Amino acid sequence: MTSATPAPRVAVVGAVGWAGSRHARAFAAAGAHVTALVEKGDRAYPLAQELGAVLVPSTEALRPEHADLVVVALPTTIQPAICADLLNRGFHVLTEKPVAADAEGASVLAAASGVNERLMVGYTLHQHPAAALLSQWVRNNDVIAVSVRSVAHKQNVDSWRADPKEGGVAVVNGIHAIELVSSWFDGDPKVLATSSSSSLYGSPVPEHVVTTLEFPAGAVFQLQTSWSPWQEPQGLNQGDWSLTIDVLARNGRMLWSNDTVDVWNRDGSHDTTSFAPTDLFLRQAEAALKFRNGEGPAVTFSQALRATAIADAVLAADASDAEDVVAR
Repeated sequence: MTSATPAPRVAVVGAVGWAGSRHARAFAAAGAHVTALVEKGDRAYPLAQELGAVLVPSTEALRPEHADLVVVALPTTIQPAICADLLNRGFHVLTEKPVAADAEGASVLAAASGVNERLMVGYTLHQHPAAALLSQWVRNNDVIAVSVRSVAHKQNVDSWRADPKEGGVAVVNGIHAIELVSSWFDGDPKVLATSSSSSLYGSPVPEHVVTTLEFPAGAVFQLQTSWSPWQEPQGLNQGDWSLTIDVLARNGRMLWSNDTVDVWNRDGSHDTTSFAPTDLFLRQAEAALKFRNGEGPAVTFSQALRATAIADAVLAADASDAEDVVAR
């Protein structure tokens, strides 16, 4: 009789946060052994008891022989240096999106050992079955325009989200759409217009952003991203995130709205595909375990960095009220 393959061992950094706790439970549900939660103090003690993990005060105490994968779910400005240190010490790392608050902040990570082989950037949108369907449709069609509405439910905008260094809603939420849409097109998009508001919560960061970009081949991308105190009737991540991506092409139109995809063809025919609600954190945990075993990540460091550079250009255009800002 052969012995069973041991469960992969996972450590989670920032486990008491909104994303960190979901990561920890998702990896446990995916069959991993969550061995360590990295948190100062005892805030993560109940979760550690639930998962059978030990509490560790800092990432310095982690050793590659004790964890097959480390998940980092911290404020965006803090993540790059911690991820770089983990990579330099030989770990495989799953980091929360975006890869940094801005391209400059990603420089320490760019210089890390194994950044292109042992780093997976956690853009959960790729884990939804509709993402592959839409991406293939875009590749098969001559796209004219993409319109995205991305609304994340937040009762308050406080803590690290209210830190101007974190970039506001375009970096924290809108970056999901920026990354996915930019993966469809080549070249640096031009920012045609951007406007923002922080009047809904009164925080010191942009809470509602509308921007229009144009890719070199001519496709126009309009993004509306915001936080909202009102939970919408339907949404991803257990209703916390309402997403609509509307793609117009010469031969048809595809509309992805949460768990439904509609396709209209030029001949007038119409098809609808509905998906069961998807736990994106669970699907990402499953993908991350495959990544640890040698599969490529859905989003590489270079693609994540490109999305961050585009977000930089959007914020620069809003700050300067300038036109023709190019994301490079």
